[in-house]
Amino acid sequence: MALSRRRQALIAALIATAGIASITTAALLRDGEGGPPLDSRVEELIPEPGSDVLAQQAFGLDLTDAPRYTIELFLNGQPLPPDETLQATSTNRSVYQPGQERTVEKLRAGENCARAVFYPFAEGPASSRRGEVRWCFRAA
Repeated sequence: MALSRRRQALIAALIATAGIASITTAALLRDGEGGPPLDSRVEELIPEPGSDVLAQQAFGLDLTDAPRYTIELFLNGQPLPPDETLQATSTNRSVYQPGQERTVEKLRAGENCARAVFYPFAEGPASSRRGEVRWCFRAA
């Protein structure tokens, strides 16, 4: 039994709508709670927004390779000391690993929200190219 042209068009429209909804949902999840799109300089958020992690999970971000950036990390509104953050300036990656005798020994159970502020190293924190990204994840 052949479908009428009208039914074929309806099915095609439904499939297209479902595809667009999937793409939109994926983009919103990537940006963390449906916020604005991520800054194009952000290559990776660690862990991914909305993910479930263990209490000892490291978190941070990876930026594009040029220029060299200074990255400041915050967790649940608390600034993290630069000397406790592993920052590979050659690759613009900054990661904080919770642990004993550190500002954050473990992630709190439930939702945790991270924030990263970054700016070109040579320009300092007042740079017009200063950026910021926020994302949340859940710890068990």
